[in-house]
Amino acid sequence: MRYRTFLTYLALLPLSACTKSCNEYDNNEEFARAKLPAYTETGANTLGCVLGTQTWTVLGSHAMRGGIGPSWEPNVLQVYQASAVPPLLEVRGIMTGVRNSVEFYDREIGLTFLLSDTLGGLRLLGDDSVRTQPGQYDEHMEAIDLIPYRGYSSRARRPVRLLIRKLDRQQRIVSGTFEGMLYSQTDSLAVTDGRFDVKY
Repeated sequence: MRYRTFLTYLALLPLSACTKSCNEYDNNEEFARAKLPAYTETGANTLGCVLGTQTWTVLGSHAMRGGIGPSWEPNVLQVYQASAVPPLLEVRGIMTGVRNSVEFYDREIGLTFLLSDTLGGLRLLGDDSVRTQPGQYDEHMEAIDLIPYRGYSSRARRPVRLLIRKLDRQQRIVSGTFEGMLYSQTDSLAVTDGRFDVKY
């Protein structure tokens, strides 16, 4: 009887160890060493900038709540194409910092711009609901702080300047740089050294 109990204990040991370790997550050191991705024009699916004083890139994992506790899903770059002429592209990503399974930094950014290289590829990203007709998309940038919740967006009077440096419609690659200011109702946030390289 004792031998059977001992074998049962040995069989359940890896499961109980995984239940604890699989729910624990800490990327504090990786977060502290975060660097901007290199600027490329190969469709590397990268996005990065400096937001205020913080280097931002797609990094970390976010908690998914479940019946047996949270599991951690990796943050990934997301690219959406809306039907417009020329096509409208949305590029989004999240950077999450976690210490001992508790998020201390969780910021999402998004770029929405037309896939056009007219005007030398310069796109002025300003959220302007006054000039945008109902049902029409506008080009803008936003940043969302999820801890605590606070939203920043580009404004038409001081738009974020996005420069499309490569637009390859055959290989479906778009790459470029961006910089400017984002605004909340009470605060502003500088965006510098922005770069992206995505396949759409």
